[in-house]
Amino acid sequence: MYYVAEVNESECAKYNCKQCVLFCPEPNTLMYHNTKHTAWVNYSRCKGCAICVYVCSDLLKRNCIQMVMMTTGD
Repeated sequence: MYYVAEVNESECAKYNCKQCVLFCPEPNTLMYHNTKHTAWVNYSRCKGCAICVYVCSDLLKRNCIQMVMMTTGD
């Protein structure tokens, strides 16, 4: 079991800011869907660092991303 970021797409689409994508240190992990105007996570690449959560929740006060527990079978 390990933690990965999960984006609340309906909340994220309200802001269209892309800041979490810019701050993610792992390439091709936190991506932006241009037509849906929301970020999304490639769970298999997410290292669980939670920098995106810090940027979204603590710095921007938007609370669109949270860390969720994953198991190897998910």
